[in-house]
Amino acid sequence: MLMFLSLWACGLDQTVNPITPLSAREQLMRLSVDLRGVHPSEEELLAIEAAAASEDPAAFDETYELFADRYLYDPRFLGRVEELFNHSFRTRTGDVYFDLEEVGLAYLGDERAARSIGDEPLKLIRYITEHDLPYTELVTADYTVADPTLATLWDLELQDPDADGWQRARYRDGREHAGVLSMTSLWLRYPSAGVNANRHRANTVTRVLLCDDYLARPVSFSRSQIDALTSGDPEDVIRDTPTCQSCHSSLDPLASHFFGFWWEIEGDLREQTLYRPEDEEMWKDHHGREPGYFGKPTANLAELGMLLAEDTRLVDCAVKTVFEGVTQRATSQADWAELSAHRAAFEDGGLTLRALAKSIVLSEEYRAAATSDADLATRLPTVKQVSPTQLGSIIEDITGYAWTFDGREGLSDQATGLPVLAGGIDSRYVTTPNHDPSVGLVFIQERLAQSAGRYVAEHDLDPNREGDALMLQYVTALDTPESNPAAFEAQIRDLFLRVRGVPLTEDATEPERLMALWKQLYSAEGSAERAWAGIVSVALRDPRILFY
Repeated sequence: MLMFLSLWACGLDQTVNPITPLSAREQLMRLSVDLRGVHPSEEELLAIEAAAASEDPAAFDETYELFADRYLYDPRFLGRVEELFNHSFRTRTGDVYFDLEEVGLAYLGDERAARSIGDEPLKLIRYITEHDLPYTELVTADYTVADPTLATLWDLELQDPDADGWQRARYRDGREHAGVLSMTSLWLRYPSAGVNANRHRANTVTRVLLCDDYLARPVSFSRSQIDALTSGDPEDVIRDTPTCQSCHSSLDPLASHFFGFWWEIEGDLREQTLYRPEDEEMWKDHHGREPGYFGKPTANLAELGMLLAEDTRLVDCAVKTVFEGVTQRATSQADWAELSAHRAAFEDGGLTLRALAKSIVLSEEYRAAATSDADLATRLPTVKQVSPTQLGSIIEDITGYAWTFDGREGLSDQATGLPVLAGGIDSRYVTTPNHDPSVGLVFIQERLAQSAGRYVAEHDLDPNREGDALMLQYVTALDTPESNPAAFEAQIRDLFLRVRGVPLTEDATEPERLMALWKQLYSAEGSAERAWAGIVSVALRDPRILFY
């Protein structure tokens, strides 16, 4: 029995299970970074290690699950949900779409307005997650969410006009509310004009909510059909060509729902933000296809939302979106068994996103360090890379330093250009995260570590400091490696423990080498503060910050 437990703890019993798990600390580190965007505390890491060291294998799983539950109800999990769903919604572009000054709203500021516009769909997902509402609320909610800025832009009625932050709200222009389907912000991001006749918007619905992109479907045309498309009336050709109808027979009825959002004047706030019921039947003047959803007639956006909520593909797509975002895996048919299990847990949990995320992070595949299954090994990322926002939040949590430029968050605001350089997306031109190491990511880590290191040293070595030290709690500005070598070694070991989540070994050379580096920096700068800034920055450049 003890031999079995030993094999279980080390993940070596591959005759029973081909998956070798991460160590206890590594599992909790991955869980915390994925669900909260920060490292676990040392107390949490010691607790998971103690559970793994027990003679009861179930004790470790129970402790791990307790941490999963705790992290899923951490407010930071809601921010991670927003980030994951922006990979498909792609609304955080930093665009305003019209001139604020021309409509008398320049006082809002482009940055502030762009942030609120880009967040409307994502904040609804956050609201649904926070209140453990079923995911179908995304397309059936008889409300939207807004902050005071968005309420001013779209003339929304806030549930509590005196409150700040995001809350439930309603459009005043009489539109049917249907979650994201009725959001002005979403259809500004995905406009449609001219002969397109809202097909761009219809494809956005299927791409984002059903994971079915019409533009990715293989379609072939004969030379005569191509000639007809370029010389005849587009709508006539689409209607009369069987190849076209293979897509348009379902796409066009879906597109017919969005003519209330049609506008004639590009860049005009009033034109672009009002819903006009009188325009709902403009489909008659374009493709002539009555509103419908894959063969089922519909009367309005609310009915469209109800049919979407009944479509099993909505749930399938949510599972795929969260699974790919959390695991950094591009799914394929080979992942069917895993996805099916998570889908079942999603349904059993009332279609709450917390239930779905929990199922994923409790799985053996998620917690794997390696596998002897050759097929699974080609699909399983056993080492993951932080996203730009995760990198920023990890450093801020460790050091207290937030990387900003004129008030803009360096690793989340698209205007800085840094998120894409660090492997993120800009939601417009770069729409797929890069999970492979890059020079850009290492360069950003270096610059961020230097800035954070200086911030820590200036704060912690200030003789008039109020409150606790951020990281340098073992040394003062008067200590040197010669006068207090024990404090130096303890401090350097603690820095790496804070950064890595794993203690240095007894024979580790980092303390000796960084004490030598401290002396070199001090001799060049003549400042203990500058010397310690360099040491902290070295620790913050550890690869374990980037890979987990």
